[in-house]
Amino acid sequence: MPTYSLFYKDPKAVNPEVILTPENPAANVSVKLEPQSGLITGKVIDEETDQPVGNFAVWTWQARDHSARTHLDVHGQSGRFRIYAPTVPFQMRVVTDGYEDWVMGGGVLVSLAGARKGPGSLLVRTGGNAEFAVYLKKKNPTPVDPALADKRLPAPIQLSPADKQVFDTFPRNTRLVWNPVAGAVSYGLEVESCWNRSLEEKKRLPDDGECINPSPYEEKYGLHEVSYEFFFKGAQPGRWRVWAIDKDHKAGVKSPWRRFSFTK
Repeated sequence: MPTYSLFYKDPKAVNPEVILTPENPAANVSVKLEPQSGLITGKVIDEETDQPVGNFAVWTWQARDHSARTHLDVHGQSGRFRIYAPTVPFQMRVVTDGYEDWVMGGGVLVSLAGARKGPGSLLVRTGGNAEFAVYLKKKNPTPVDPALADKRLPAPIQLSPADKQVFDTFPRNTRLVWNPVAGAVSYGLEVESCWNRSLEEKKRLPDDGECINPSPYEEKYGLHEVSYEFFFKGAQPGRWRVWAIDKDHKAGVKSPWRRFSFTK
C-alpha cells in the first residue's frame, strides 16, 4: 500500500530528498521500497443469533501512533471484511449501532481503577494474513422465543476433550467426540484458535475463560461420525463447538464453546 498514507507509513522509513541546481543538475537516488503488505480479514457475527452482521465499521491504527489510522465501512449481508495491514504493529476496533464495541484484546491497562483488559497489538508479516472471528454483543439482547428453539434439534453433548484440558504433546493431533442426536443426519463443527495470555495479564488478572481474539481454524459440515480428528495450529489455546443438522438441512442448537490448550 502507498506509504504516503500515515497508516501504512513506517515511522523509521526516511524519504530521500533531492536538490538539483544549475551547478549540480543531476543526481543518483537510491529508493527503498517498503515490504509488501499483509492482510487483515475476518467475519463479524451476532453472538446471540450467530448470524452475520450486515453493517459495521472496522477501525485500525498503528499501535505506537494512534493518529496513523484508517477505517473501512462495510455494508451488505456477508459480514466479512478485508483490509491491507501496515508493516508495523496495529490495533483494531469493530463498531456498529446497537452493539457493544469489539476491541482487539490481549493486553492489560493499569489505572487508578485497577487492572483491566486493554487493546493488544499484532504484526502481520509480509504476505501473511491475520483472520478474526468477531462476535458482537447486543446492547439490549432480545429474549429467546422458546417455541422457536424447540423446533431445532438439541445441541450435542460434548464428550472429549474435557473443558479446559491442557495438552503437552506434539504433534498436536486432536480428537473431538460428542454424543449422537436423535434425528440428526449430519453434524457441523467449528474450531477456533485464541491468543495466548501475556505474562503481564497472567500476573494481574484472573483467567475468565475468554477466547482472546478468536480466529477461524476449522469449519466442517456434513460430518456423519460423532468424532473428528485434526492437527491444531500452535502452542496456544483453542475452542470448539458442534451442532446437529436435520433431514431438511436445518442447523440445530449449537453446543457451548469448549476450550483446550497446547503447550508445545
